[in-house]
Amino acid sequence: MPDLYTPDLFTDVDSFASEERGCPQVDANLSFIDLFAGIGGFHVALNALGCECVFASEKDNHARTTYAKNFSVTPGQFNDDIRKIEADDIPDHDILCAGFPCQPFSQAGHKKGFDDGDKSERGNLFFKILEILEAKKPKAFILENVRHLIAHNEGKTFQTILDCLTQANYCVSYKIIKASDFNVPQHRPRVFIVGFDCSQVDTSHAFQFPTPVPLVKSMSNIFGAPCDKKIGFTLRVGGKGSPIDDRRNYEFYRVDGAVRRINLAEARELMSFPTTFEFPVSKSQAMKQLGNSVCVEVVKAVGRSVIGHLQQHGKLKLDDSMQNKGELSESYALLKIIHQKVIQYGDVHGLPTKDSIRVLKIKNQTTTLTLKDFTVQVITGNDSRVDIPIDSLITKSELSEIVSAIKEGAATFNITKIDDAIRILGITKSKGASLDKADMTIDFEEKFLNTDQGISIKSFLGNPPTLLNASSATNFVYTVTGLKSAQVEAINQIKTSSKIKDRVAAVEAAGGRFQFSHCESETYESNLRKADSQMPEILAEALLSFFKKTTSKRLAEYSPANRFLPASSSDIHCRLRDFVKYTILGIFPAKAWNGHLTASGAVLVKEDGSLVFYHSNKEDVLKNYFYQHTYFDTPSSTRHRFGSLYKEGSALQFKLNLQLRLESE
Repeated sequence: MPDLYTPDLFTDVDSFASEERGCPQVDANLSFIDLFAGIGGFHVALNALGCECVFASEKDNHARTTYAKNFSVTPGQFNDDIRKIEADDIPDHDILCAGFPCQPFSQAGHKKGFDDGDKSERGNLFFKILEILEAKKPKAFILENVRHLIAHNEGKTFQTILDCLTQANYCVSYKIIKASDFNVPQHRPRVFIVGFDCSQVDTSHAFQFPTPVPLVKSMSNIFGAPCDKKIGFTLRVGGKGSPIDDRRNYEFYRVDGAVRRINLAEARELMSFPTTFEFPVSKSQAMKQLGNSVCVEVVKAVGRSVIGHLQQHGKLKLDDSMQNKGELSESYALLKIIHQKVIQYGDVHGLPTKDSIRVLKIKNQTTTLTLKDFTVQVITGNDSRVDIPIDSLITKSELSEIVSAIKEGAATFNITKIDDAIRILGITKSKGASLDKADMTIDFEEKFLNTDQGISIKSFLGNPPTLLNASSATNFVYTVTGLKSAQVEAINQIKTSSKIKDRVAAVEAAGGRFQFSHCESETYESNLRKADSQMPEILAEALLSFFKKTTSKRLAEYSPANRFLPASSSDIHCRLRDFVKYTILGIFPAKAWNGHLTASGAVLVKEDGSLVFYHSNKEDVLKNYFYQHTYFDTPSSTRHRFGSLYKEGSALQFKLNLQLRLESE
């Protein structure tokens, strides 16, 4: 008889390893989300460590059935397509978990990576994870994929992933871990990528992946009889039914002298799922689901180390000192307004006019700043008042120095003078709420008093300011007809510096036709139709025209082709002016719009640091200035998942992304 594994021994080994790593098994009291969840391997592991799942997403209906059978998830917590939910709508959480689709990178698959469009957009779904990280800022993440991800496209794909995660302000570590490293007799090498938010975790301490434990369990233990292999094949989907000596075989073993196929109970144990885990699906589906899952014991070991790192090195307070140029420009605008109090209106060219306003108060949720001739009075929520001399707060020369520092600074940095002044004013941030177009609220006097006016800040001190930021929510989806499969593959291989425009041209040169289908975000399409019932079609045509190189990048110079919406050119431009106004003052792509404008005007911070003012009091000037200076921009196609032909069901589709910026005169 073989030396069979016993549960007591395994428990002892696991406990010993946990104590050695300094990560005791305690109630972590942390929340997590489970993306590309499959049947819930991450869920089983993190639950065992005391974490609560607050959201899960899985597209495959059979896997969803198994997941729902084993976990208590409400419909609102269990998304069926991660592309169809906005990142802001996902619950707050401490740890993001994702075994994102591996087929585009696997040795067994076609290894197309980010270019995979065979079945929807598997390769690009990493960037949906990135959107969620940037929007929700969890303390940590745990990602899992096949080891071939590291080498894909000569390492460029993996480097892109690491760079994007780092740019999102996470300190990132990775390691290839085999199931057999944690007393599971299966090879199953997988790359685990772990990251910690630099603002919430002290990342001066390096993260340590769990130390492997002795392998005391073998395939003989799995089968309950002598097996000629100590460590089993990687349980997977491809190769089903291959002969025992075939290189693709993963399911047949020689056990007690006879060829034997691994059964469901044995496969479940090989993936270290509990015996109570149920499969309310066919056996073939259950085996497929296990083959696509993560090894629970490995995830548990990695999760235990992540939780231990958070418990030891988590910060009590977020580090808000580092800001980007846009955030610093907002603080500069606040201080500039306090110093000069009077702001001139701008004309349609962005130049100051003789008309002006005098700012009387600046408000946020907890503080009101009353501007006097030589002092600013700070009134806090408990009605305490203090008068601060303006020249002790900020001087004209210091404002000039701040302008130079912002223009010359890196992507994110801090300016001590801004930090000190904002702290004196008792304001933690000048930025408005995430669902508010206004960066500040002011009372101002013109011919009459205007109170509680939401004002947006648009700064030219860094890159041209965005009016509409790119995200998956700003993707427009077109159905493409008239192409053959070979043409699709060839078009997707175009890699020129202007590849999106060249691919659009190649589609039409090959006889393909674009027809607007829908906005990727149902929320954004609904918002646009509230502004104008035909606005999605108008924008879809304008966007396609831009990428076809048939129009200037300036929105005002667009020549309507009436491809999707028969209407006069003047009518189209009138509607687009309103769209630009709503974009500046009210509409968010990812949040349902109730028709209310949360801002009523905007302050431009010009390249020399001077300010000009636009307001709905002079609506025609506001609309004309912003419309004449709004232009189409091309964001990262890989990051925002657009610009490739792909199949969605039986339809061939193509996405274009709408990003708008403001150019100076």
